[in-house]
Amino acid sequence: MHSDTVKQQLIQLEQLLVQPATRLSAELLNRYLADDFYEIGASGRCFGKADVLERQPTEAPPVITQQDFECRVLADGLAQLTYRATIQRADDNSPSYSVRSSLYRFDGEKWQMVFHQGTACNPF
Repeated sequence: MHSDTVKQQLIQLEQLLVQPATRLSAELLNRYLADDFYEIGASGRCFGKADVLERQPTEAPPVITQQDFECRVLADGLAQLTYRATIQRADDNSPSYSVRSSLYRFDGEKWQMVFHQGTACNPF
């Protein structure tokens, strides 16, 4: 698969994952996250897929703006997407800023996120 094609597919997936309709749907989250999904949040807390499926559909979705996407194909069927994010939560007047990294694995039919990490950073 061509790296530009992979990049566009993964950006689309990453943008879908921050949409309220996806964040509020355990069914959609289950489709886009691999069973062995693992996340290290910008808070330092760690989550598995079951944690995300239980927690996210009950939370008020934040407004997340993503920018500066970069993609690296690490191996056949494995790619890393990095970007910067601004997150505005309804209960907080100050946005948070982070650098984000996601690993995606292609199972022969679809890409699924297997790892995600957010690292808090200064405003950009």
